[in-house]
Amino acid sequence: MDILEGLNNAVRYMEDHLQEQVDLGKAARFAGVSADSFARFFSYISGMTVAEYLRRRRLTLAAYELREKGTKVIDAAMKYGFQSADAFARAFARQHGFPPVYAQRSNRALKVYPPISFHILVKGAKEMEFRLVNLSGMALRGISQDFGCKAGERFDKEPAMWSPDQDRVMERVCNEGPGVWYGLWDHGKYWIAKPEPEALQDGTDMVRVPAGAYAVFTSGRGGMAGEELPKLREQIFDSWLSDSGYRQAGDFEMEVYHLYALHPREEKLKRFYELWIPVEKLPALPER
Repeated sequence: MDILEGLNNAVRYMEDHLQEQVDLGKAARFAGVSADSFARFFSYISGMTVAEYLRRRRLTLAAYELREKGTKVIDAAMKYGFQSADAFARAFARQHGFPPVYAQRSNRALKVYPPISFHILVKGAKEMEFRLVNLSGMALRGISQDFGCKAGERFDKEPAMWSPDQDRVMERVCNEGPGVWYGLWDHGKYWIAKPEPEALQDGTDMVRVPAGAYAVFTSGRGGMAGEELPKLREQIFDSWLSDSGYRQAGDFEMEVYHLYALHPREEKLKRFYELWIPVEKLPALPER
C-alpha cells in the first residue's frame, strides 16, 4: 500500500465517523503510519490540521441539513459532536459568516468544504462559496456560436468570443463594457448575453435561462475569467457534486461576469465571477 492510498483510506475512515469521536490513532493505522506522523503529514500536504478539517466537514454537513432538511439547530449540534447549541452557533458563524438559524430562514451563501482526497494533486477541502437559488427564469439577448459540445467541455474556445479581436461580440451585444454579463452553455451553443432591456436589438437573438434550482458558486475577486472559471468547475465537478446530494440537471451552465473597468487598478480588483449549475436532488437510497 502506497502513502496516497493509505491517506485516502484514513480520510474515508474519518468521513464515515464524522458523527462520532474520530480516533486519530485508528486513522493513522489506515495510513500505515504513527499518529504523530499522520497528523504532521496531513497538515503539511493539506494546509490544515486534522481537527480543522473535521470541524470544517462537520459544519459543512450540518449546514446542508439545516438548509435542506430543516433540522433543528440543537439536533445538528448534537449530531456533529458539539457540546452545546451555543458552541455550535459560534463555530458555525466563524465558518459560514452568520448564525445557524439563518441557514434555515434565508438563502445566504454557505462556505462549504468537500471531502479531501489525495492524488498527485490534492482535491477538495478548499473553501467554496455556495448558495442554492430557485430561479423563475430570465430573458436575455445575445450572440451565440455552436461548438457542438456539452456545457463547459470546451473552455479553450469560449474566451475567444470575449476577445475584442474576435468579431467584437461584446460590442455587438451592448455598447456598455463594465457591468454584469452572461455566458451561457446551452446544448452545444455558447452565448454572450445581457438582460433584454440592456442589449442591442439589432443583430442579437433572444435566449431564455430555464427556471429551476441552481447551485451558485462565486470566485475570488480580481482574477481573470479564464483562470477563475476553470478552477470553479474543477472544484464543483471533482469534489462538490459527489458530496452535495445533488446532480447536474440538463446540459446547461450559466456564467455571470461582474466586470469593472480595467483602470484604475482598484476597480479591476473588484471583478468576480459566478457559475450557476442547474441541479436536482439525488433520489434517496433505499433503507437497508
